[in-house]
Amino acid sequence: MLDAHGSLDMSHGYPVHYSVTPPARFTRLQLFIRVVAFCAIGVIGLSFGMIFLFGYLALAVFAATRLASRQADEYLGQDGPRIVSVLRWFAAISAWTALIAEHLPGHSPDETVRIEIEPTTAQPTPSSAIWRVVSGIPSALVLGVLCWIGTFVWLWAALSILVAQRVGPHAFAYLVGLQRWSIRLLAYQASLVDEYPPFSLSELASLPVATARVTP
Repeated sequence: MLDAHGSLDMSHGYPVHYSVTPPARFTRLQLFIRVVAFCAIGVIGLSFGMIFLFGYLALAVFAATRLASRQADEYLGQDGPRIVSVLRWFAAISAWTALIAEHLPGHSPDETVRIEIEPTTAQPTPSSAIWRVVSGIPSALVLGVLCWIGTFVWLWAALSILVAQRVGPHAFAYLVGLQRWSIRLLAYQASLVDEYPPFSLSELASLPVATARVTP
């Protein structure tokens, strides 16, 4: 199983939890730096959509490959924490680009975002892992549409930063929701959780789970 540290507090919801503390304020300088960063990755022909798509495919292939040579418990116990660490850093960088965190993390992604993942009780197999490339498509397509809408929300948030150095609560919640959905889907693709990602931008109160902080 994945390494879990911290007390259990019997909460409810999907076994991947994502939260961000809103910054006291956003600065125009950091907004300018983001725009320059977007231009830089655009020059080399990359986009954050392409990076996400790579992760979507690569995590499923990696899980299938590793599960072909080891038991499910070994995969979850040894590879799981490493994957969680990558997801946490990805989430922290994405939070900055998405205008929900003011700064890039320095020493730890926990400086900007908090991710908790419940270990799956199922036993993933190579075939079940690679099948998620197909089964995850509906969630990925809906997320893509929501991200297209999110482009306009991001622009509105950027304008708000230019004018008032703040992001409105509704825009902030929507942008956080997009990040939460993407991390849920990537954790599913990596076979870290068995439950299908919910079609929701918010934390859910449906399934009883024991919340434990997962650390690499």
